[in-house]
Amino acid sequence: MSNILIITKEKDNGRNLQIRLSELGHGCMVALWRDDLSEKMGGVVPDLVMFEADGHNTGVLSGLVQGLKAKYKAAIMAIVTNEVLNKPDEYSEVDDFIVQPFGNRELMLRIKRLVKKSEGQNKSLHIGNLRIDLDNCEVRVAGKTIELTFKEYELLKFLIREPGRVFTRETLLNKVWGYDYFGGDRTVDVHVRRLRSKIETTEEIYIETVRNIGYRFKKD
Repeated sequence: MSNILIITKEKDNGRNLQIRLSELGHGCMVALWRDDLSEKMGGVVPDLVMFEADGHNTGVLSGLVQGLKAKYKAAIMAIVTNEVLNKPDEYSEVDDFIVQPFGNRELMLRIKRLVKKSEGQNKSLHIGNLRIDLDNCEVRVAGKTIELTFKEYELLKFLIREPGRVFTRETLLNKVWGYDYFGGDRTVDVHVRRLRSKIETTEEIYIETVRNIGYRFKKD
């Protein structure tokens, strides 16, 4: 599961792709070429940026792509037609191209390959005063190192990747503990409670309980 930012010329195109990616289990945000991306993303760090390239927007997108790579070190995928694909030099910052129309299997495989590649480049995750150093598996809150167990760390890392998205206890068990884990919902509740006690204060709350459903990481 990845955080994907879709940059498009037409909202409808972005929404259609967002629906497809959501059905494949990814978190998605849609923005237009000239939107304020910082405002749109609300502190979320994308693992992958997908944008529509029509051959006429190279100047705008070249600067945009360079800025995204410098700030987030996210992988970049251009959605193109065969005509645009014949001009690869105009998109030198792009990590991969996918030609329209494309099927879900091809889309899934390309995303998986790019995100895996970019994980070695994106060294940290952060929201507010909370930062996770992925290289050293180190968590800091307001500069102070927080000692977590392995499962607490994995749970935090999973939740912070998709702030605002609600996960059921069953989903968290499957994604963090694995499908072969036989523990019940109580396991999730205990770990969330312990995690909260380590990273939160009365002034700064990160993990929210969604009654009768599960948990979500609060948006910055």
